[in-house]
Amino acid sequence: MIGSRQKKARYHSDFYRDHYHKMLRALLVVSFFMIVLIAAIIYYILFAPARQYYATTTQGQIIPMQIKSQ
Repeated sequence: MIGSRQKKARYHSDFYRDHYHKMLRALLVVSFFMIVLIAAIIYYILFAPARQYYATTTQGQIIPMQIKSQ
């Protein structure tokens, strides 16, 4: 009788240990992807090309606008 209780306790322990390790791996993978995405966003913000604006005349000509730097 005690042997079966110990087996049952061992199965429960193994079940929770295995699921803990699976969740820990998943957490590490998700954390890695979050760090990569955050780095990509920071890179995009820091190295984004300057925007260019254009104006059109009443005749339909497109003229690039000069942006004054502050």
